[in-house]
Amino acid sequence: MLAVAAGLVLGLTTALPARAADAPTGGGTSTGGAPSVPATPQKPLPRVAVGVTFSPRAGSTVGAAMPITATFSTPVSYKKRAEQHLKVYLNGNLVKGAWYWRSSTTAVFRPQYFWPGKRVIGIRASLSGVVLREDTKYRYVGGQTTSRVHAFRTGRYLVAKVNNATHQMKVYVDGKLIRTMGVSLGKEGFITRSGIKAVMEKYVEREMTSEALGITDPNDQYVVISPYAVRLTNSGEFAHGAPWANSRIGRYNGSHGCTNLFVNDAKWFYDTTIPGDPVVYGGTGRPMEAWNGTGGPWNIPWAQWLAGSRNGVQKA
Repeated sequence: MLAVAAGLVLGLTTALPARAADAPTGGGTSTGGAPSVPATPQKPLPRVAVGVTFSPRAGSTVGAAMPITATFSTPVSYKKRAEQHLKVYLNGNLVKGAWYWRSSTTAVFRPQYFWPGKRVIGIRASLSGVVLREDTKYRYVGGQTTSRVHAFRTGRYLVAKVNNATHQMKVYVDGKLIRTMGVSLGKEGFITRSGIKAVMEKYVEREMTSEALGITDPNDQYVVISPYAVRLTNSGEFAHGAPWANSRIGRYNGSHGCTNLFVNDAKWFYDTTIPGDPVVYGGTGRPMEAWNGTGGPWNIPWAQWLAGSRNGVQKA
């Protein structure tokens, strides 16, 4: 799979951009006829190699809402320079998208809208030798392994849409509605978030407890085993089977924030989805946070996303 991906990404393994040159140090000359006095040579700062890792994993197949994350081994000061040496391609063509700095060590890339399905996505990194940070003691530069190609692909274009008013989830694949399922979302005090989420991880069974959510009300304690649990947020929202909730699924809300499904629907959702598949919620009145899981970055408005970049929308 990696060989196919690399071959499709516009010859990404061909010549990389020249590495950034260090700022020169120079001597000084005097004017007015006085003899020239050379400046004292500056001793070059020792170099420290910086590494970078990317997710999702190379060779993997992901859903349309999977962002790219670049994680550096040391804080980056020259963020614009770093972005200029991290190009992202879609089937060999430069993507109209941008990097957003979550922190001094982490940058996230996404286009304005979801990735299209059945495409190869390639990151062409050319950071080797590029100065990313300097201080009074060291110059931090991209290590040898930071010039490489990292490629993965998207699967079929699946989008699930959850409507709080109708208590339904509709799942579309390549634009066609393929399944409608009843849901029961979070009750008052545990409202399910509205916005864009994405599949993160899956469990055939998952123990869920009130203690894990910090619930102290003695009348609201529970320990349940949830079948076919699909994580959607870092904060603990799952879509899962809830046989104890059959009477309210498709009718009214009553969960502690999770999306309760009939067990047969939960199994289908578990079997059908892959990491990065978007699940879009509407109508609950509680907004989704940008930090809260794989789908979080898609909740940042595009103008705000660009404001978090140093280089803006990438250009060829």
